[in-house]
Amino acid sequence: MERYFRNNLSWGESPAPCDVDVLQTVLDVVVLADDLAAELGPPAHCPILAPPGLGQLDARPWLSYSLARLWELPEEWSDWAWPIVQRIYERTARALGMMYHGQTVRVVCPWCQGRTDEQPVGGGFTWRVEVLPGNQIAIVCHGTNCSPPANLVGTWLWGRPCWPITVWEKLAHHV
Repeated sequence: MERYFRNNLSWGESPAPCDVDVLQTVLDVVVLADDLAAELGPPAHCPILAPPGLGQLDARPWLSYSLARLWELPEEWSDWAWPIVQRIYERTARALGMMYHGQTVRVVCPWCQGRTDEQPVGGGFTWRVEVLPGNQIAIVCHGTNCSPPANLVGTWLWGRPCWPITVWEKLAHHV
């Protein structure tokens, strides 16, 4: 309702001067790197790095520290650290658009208007790039009750409209 009645003089959303998702990614990487360094210092009997301060967005000191500690610790610590390192990698790759599976396409679906259970009014980014069996890449809409015309859908996947990469150019004309 708030979006419906909004005009240029209304309070509410305003364009951010930078990409908020990138800022959130940088902060997430710094927090995960600090958590990793804090856990790896005591077992190696090394001094713990001070946590990042306000405005500290460079995770390299904590990542370098963690890498040095992992070389000093037994191999089972690598098994413990791997999921954290994997989260850092995946979060960064998604923000840079380098990971296909699960990447959000920042477009509002023209057929469901971006409606989801969390955003019943619409406006959400419901398209996700997914890797299908056979390493085929496709866009799948995860919106609520998305029902594009049959001649515009590439195929259906688990009851959701799906557009393989071969029909992306045709899809782009409707966005």
